[in-house]
Amino acid sequence: MRKIKWIILITIAVVFLLSPCVNAEYVTNDKEALRGIKSIGVVIKGLSRKVTKLGITRDKLRTDVELKLRMAGINVVTREELHTNPEMPFLEVTIILGYSKPTFVYAVLVGLYERVRLERDPKIISYAMPWWRIIKQEHIGEGGMERSVRDTLKYLIDEFTKDYLAVNPKQASKPQGGT
Repeated sequence: MRKIKWIILITIAVVFLLSPCVNAEYVTNDKEALRGIKSIGVVIKGLSRKVTKLGITRDKLRTDVELKLRMAGINVVTREELHTNPEMPFLEVTIILGYSKPTFVYAVLVGLYERVRLERDPKIISYAMPWWRIIKQEHIGEGGMERSVRDTLKYLIDEFTKDYLAVNPKQASKPQGGT
């Protein structure tokens, strides 16, 4: 039980630590920060051994995220393209897992990172997270844990695509040929 309390405390701390990134941007409606993004990369943060032991792998998570983004019409760049272009915004996925028999407590965090320059000194470059969502859940036992985490992630990616498309509507395709 004590581990669960620590995981929840850490999750809350992460939320509060990340909040200044949003406030520093003065974005009252965080989906506005998605306006004009043409392409996006995907980064899956390091997964603990316990997470991978449950069958949750970087490749599965990356495939889930990239597929949902592409199905929504969002251009996703390869890992190589992302590494060679530091200006490229990217979605970062973090999975936090705690365990106290028989209950797992996990949090899924999805955040959009984008390179920024400080107004007071444009030579100073950093990263901001103007859009992010986090969901924490409890799950009894290992059975179905992988599916639960991946479904939570898919829900968060749906939230992202909904916000992205709200400020970047798809352009109606022009008819081919004819008058």
